[in-house]
Amino acid sequence: MLRHAARIARLLVATSLVSSQALAGDLVNCQDFEADGSFPNTKVNSAKVIPPNDERKTGAYCEIEATIKPSRGSNINVVYRFPQNWNGKLYAQGGGGFAGNLKLDAVTPALQRGYATAQNDLGNSSPDSLNADFAVAEPGKPNMDALTDFGYRATNSMTKIAKQIIVEHYGKNPLKSYFEGCSTGGRQGLAEMQRYGEDFDGIIAGAPVYNAQVYTNAIFRVQAFHAKPGSNLMPEHAGLIGKAVMEACDAQDGLKDGILTDPRMCTWDPGVLECKAGQSGAQCLTPAQVETVRKVYAGLKGADGKWRAYPLMRGGEADWPVRMIGTPEMPKGLNARLGAPFVSHLVKAEKDYDIMNFDVDKGVEEIEKSLAGDRVLATNTNVARYAGRGGKLLMWHGFNDPGPSPLATIEYFEAVQKSMSDANGEKVRLFMAPGVGHCRGGAGPDRFDMLTALENWAEKNQAPETIIATKADAKISRPLCAYPKLPKYKGSGDENDPANFVCERLGG
Repeated sequence: MLRHAARIARLLVATSLVSSQALAGDLVNCQDFEADGSFPNTKVNSAKVIPPNDERKTGAYCEIEATIKPSRGSNINVVYRFPQNWNGKLYAQGGGGFAGNLKLDAVTPALQRGYATAQNDLGNSSPDSLNADFAVAEPGKPNMDALTDFGYRATNSMTKIAKQIIVEHYGKNPLKSYFEGCSTGGRQGLAEMQRYGEDFDGIIAGAPVYNAQVYTNAIFRVQAFHAKPGSNLMPEHAGLIGKAVMEACDAQDGLKDGILTDPRMCTWDPGVLECKAGQSGAQCLTPAQVETVRKVYAGLKGADGKWRAYPLMRGGEADWPVRMIGTPEMPKGLNARLGAPFVSHLVKAEKDYDIMNFDVDKGVEEIEKSLAGDRVLATNTNVARYAGRGGKLLMWHGFNDPGPSPLATIEYFEAVQKSMSDANGEKVRLFMAPGVGHCRGGAGPDRFDMLTALENWAEKNQAPETIIATKADAKISRPLCAYPKLPKYKGSGDENDPANFVCERLGG
């Protein structure tokens, strides 16, 4: 093969890029990948050695950018990074919104650990992750190849090629392969587990946007806040409501700290804030605004008793101005840009479709039966193939997520457990993050090392019971607990010391 024949020549000129020490061993054949056409349906666009970076704390690695075309209409951009000091394992990173993630920052922590890393753009090359135009072939006609790549094929194709290059580059297969993602990335992880049980040994799926209700949630909330004159709130109302919620419910978990450990326990009603004589504006809620808040707290069930739109959890009102109430840049809120376009672009292939006309009660079935539903939703709970070969699924979700519902993730977790045999029942764990929003943010501690927990589980058979969570902008540290347990304050000691919490079932 050309690459092997060129090693000596490459080594003679490589010192102009990085030190000879950095190029020792594994990196000497990096640039030869650019001339190699041996990987199926793949064009390598560039292959170069990246020198050590003290600021990033990363050693030298081989960076390969490529385009994979498993079908004529595919255009999947991938980035692989293969470190000189390889730990023998593969780490793949998921995306967000309507796109993948090719950013170096996303995999820097894994590179620091010595992982070979893999990323892709899910076939959507737009720099705007909220742009779903890729899914429309022409008005009324969805782009089948794009939907297939976005749904599952891009990540599987990326992973297969990554493993082939690893064999060529390092001379052996990875010892373990892990996937991590949140939101769209969480859905990617579930799709990999459900469709390609052999790709990964461990998957971290955070706040997965896996079912139709993710999108009916978004439209239901846009309609609730914006369908009628006077139904929307002022941005200041979010703080008013949030304060009232905390006054009513914060102490239910045994600790007044601005975090509802289990918001399902809180039944506070917004009617107490209805305007009285002499009150107006941001001081109180009009009857129409009270109805809006009640509606989104209640959600919507169909005649069959199943959720059409999940309820918003109390305690996460700080996200409402951006998500629901709206901003000058997004007058109908982020839900109208992030969740709702799934229906207009991916399901109906009508970019100008007015989501205010969408029938949420009938919408779940429409989404599930659409081409997008078939290609993108990841609802299959039969994961016997993945679990049977030892695969581990580590799920997590912020309990105050204003997008994909934490209740939906709990439902999926419980359904997967129910579908598993006793032998495989311990192959899936869920950690709920109290006070945390969508993938990050909120009042609760939102920084935690899921990868180490997965490594210990997959490599040492140490199933995680607790994972310590911290917050970048606050002095707070708490344990996250394997669901259905949640962290409960013991009643004494520093409330920011995880040792003063115990994992118990609280309620809900």
